[in-house]
Amino acid sequence: MILSILAITARLSTRAFIVKKIGADDVLISIAFLFGLALSTLYMLSTRYGEGLHIEYLEPTNVPTYTQVMLSQGLIYGLCQMFIKLSYLSLYLRIAPHKTYRLALYISMVLVAAYGISGALVSMLLCLPFEKLWQPDIPGHCIDINTFYMFNTTTNIVFDIAIYIMPLHILWNLNLPKRQRMALVLVFALGFVVLIASVFRLVTLVHLLYSPDYRGDNTWTTVESLNWSSVEIHLALVLSCTGAFKTLIQRFLPGLLEITSRSTQNIISRSWPRRTNHGGGYVLQSVSHNEPSVNTTAGEYSNEADEIGSQKAIVEDVEMVRFEGATSCHSLNLSISDQAGSRQSPTEQGNW
Repeated sequence: MILSILAITARLSTRAFIVKKIGADDVLISIAFLFGLALSTLYMLSTRYGEGLHIEYLEPTNVPTYTQVMLSQGLIYGLCQMFIKLSYLSLYLRIAPHKTYRLALYISMVLVAAYGISGALVSMLLCLPFEKLWQPDIPGHCIDINTFYMFNTTTNIVFDIAIYIMPLHILWNLNLPKRQRMALVLVFALGFVVLIASVFRLVTLVHLLYSPDYRGDNTWTTVESLNWSSVEIHLALVLSCTGAFKTLIQRFLPGLLEITSRSTQNIISRSWPRRTNHGGGYVLQSVSHNEPSVNTTAGEYSNEADEIGSQKAIVEDVEMVRFEGATSCHSLNLSISDQAGSRQSPTEQGNW
């Protein structure tokens, strides 16, 4: 939770005070962050009412409150997942190359929103009347809760896989050097790290719902599943903010980024042959702050793959110009000033 707080703070500060532009994806991830904080708070609150204890040690008077807290966790978890997914899809709209892809993104956003809202409604109507959840003997009806949780978890994983895969084809077909395209694809593929936590959560949920050893002791056996839920949410929040780290380093610690860039360039130059001329252009390379301004085109083989450090870097470093059926990648102008000692991105130049 601490890491996600720092990451969101860095992202919003960067967007508000350095880039000076707040996007829809920033608003959506901020809402997801608030739900993430509420979720972690409920996790901690649940320990006051019996979470982590064996069921025989649970005070009977705490059963209704404990049940309500656990159901609230499920509701907020689903809404948090929804806003995280919507934030990623909103970010993809910035690099959407043509109308068909943008239409697919809008349809995906509608599906994610519809699924998230419907899941929230179902989680509030698991039993009618609501009290039947902790008083099973009273008249009423409950849905198959095990089936609901399994369907909800697996569907979330399917959505995540689809969302993380969506931009890879577009990035691979950008008019950029192959090594730079590979770097961009790998950056977006970091989202699959979240899937590892999702799969572990699914495994613990299967044991919880279907293993005879886990049944009847929910206050004890749900701990592991809740832990993985928290890891999954906060890891997704942190990874969505990685762009802020690069921008902050560029602004406040430019020397650190330059050292890292040079080290990576040395590794790349020893691993691949260096092409210095391709179609009249030149290789992108680091320039000393004491050297005059230079303009470099992005249609050449580049050693700047290491500088494409995040999803936001794509938006800030690559100028995409939309046409009716495709997107062309215009020249990437790198302006290196003696006074600023830092690169001006196309976003800052207002070329979007």
